[in-house]
Amino acid sequence: MAAEVIRLNQVCKRYRMGEATVDALVDATFTIEEGEFVAILGPSGSGKSTLMHLLGFLDSPSSGELFFEGRPVAALDETARAHVRAEKIGFVFQAFNLLPRLTVAGNVRLPLTYHRHPPADAAARVADALARVDMTNRAHHRPGELSGGQRQRVAIARALVNSPRILLADEPTGNLDTHTAATILALFKELNRQGGTIVLVTHSAEIAAQFPRQLHVRDGRITDHR
Repeated sequence: MAAEVIRLNQVCKRYRMGEATVDALVDATFTIEEGEFVAILGPSGSGKSTLMHLLGFLDSPSSGELFFEGRPVAALDETARAHVRAEKIGFVFQAFNLLPRLTVAGNVRLPLTYHRHPPADAAARVADALARVDMTNRAHHRPGELSGGQRQRVAIARALVNSPRILLADEPTGNLDTHTAATILALFKELNRQGGTIVLVTHSAEIAAQFPRQLHVRDGRITDHR
C-alpha cells in the first residue's frame, strides 16, 4: 500500500466579501498517496485554485482537517509550515516566475540558498534537476534567451531541486502553444513514471483526461474520478 502524502477531511474554505460569506470549498475529503498522478479540473471560479493553495500550505482551511505525511498541519506553526513547503513541496506556476537577471542554473539553485546547502551538494542537485528536464545545455543562459517551453522546464527543475514529496503544478501549460504544452505534459508523465507524486490544476478536460485520477471541482464541491 502506498504511503499517504496529503489527506483532507471535510475541509472547507470560506471568504467574507462585504456582508456576504462565499464558500470557496465545501467538505473536501480525499487522500493523495505517494506516486499518484492527479488532475484537478474545473472552470474559472470553481474553487480549484483555492484547493491548490490549501494543498501547498499557502492558505489555511476555515474548518476541517488537513494532514501532511500523517501529521495535522494545524499543529505546525508558520515556521514549520514554511520548512515543509521549502523541503517537501515543489511548485510550478503558469507564469514561470523566473528571475530574469539570474542564469538558468541560478534560478534552479534558489530554493537551496534558503537552507545553506554546501556548494558541492547544491551544484550536484542543480545539475541533476536540469538533466531530468533536458536543460543541461542551457544552464548558463538567462530566461530572456529561452522559449516558453524551455522556461517552464527550468521552473520544473527548480521545483524538483529539493527532491520534494509532491509536485503541485498550477495551470503549467496555460501560457504555452499546443505542441509545447504536450511536450511539458509528457515531461510530467515521465517524472511520475520515475516515482514522482504530481497534482496538476487545469481547466482543460482534454489535459485532465490523460490523468488516471481526476478531482472535478464545481461550485467548491469535489467529485473524485479514478
